[in-house]
Amino acid sequence: MESNWELKTTNNINQMLRLRSDKTIDEVISTLPNLLIVKHQYHVADDIMFPDPSCLAFFTAFEQNHLSALEFEGSLSLMAVDIFEGSYKFFIYCDDAQKCVYDCISFLKSNSLFKCDFEIVNNEKGDRLKSLIS
Repeated sequence: MESNWELKTTNNINQMLRLRSDKTIDEVISTLPNLLIVKHQYHVADDIMFPDPSCLAFFTAFEQNHLSALEFEGSLSLMAVDIFEGSYKFFIYCDDAQKCVYDCISFLKSNSLFKCDFEIVNNEKGDRLKSLIS
């Protein structure tokens, strides 16, 4: 799965934006029209405002173990991960946003140190991701 990602150059040294390189947003929204953004506010402990190793490890496991299995089933597509000044965001396109939230919670509840918020945008049309990229 790692080979399907590329880092996007941003204007801020404190931002790491990873984008899906094997799929386009237009092909994904044709079957998965709803956007779920999973958000975690992490503690900023250094000058470049990057998450600590335990935070990175937990969300890497969330992405590589949990989300990739759900993506293999066809219920969602993780299109971007944005780490920026205390905020960790996953941009997930799905067919059933409520089911996707519950699927995410089933993993995220395993560690109460990493509380998450969810934002659902029905029939999103890729606008959020396109504005993040530009």
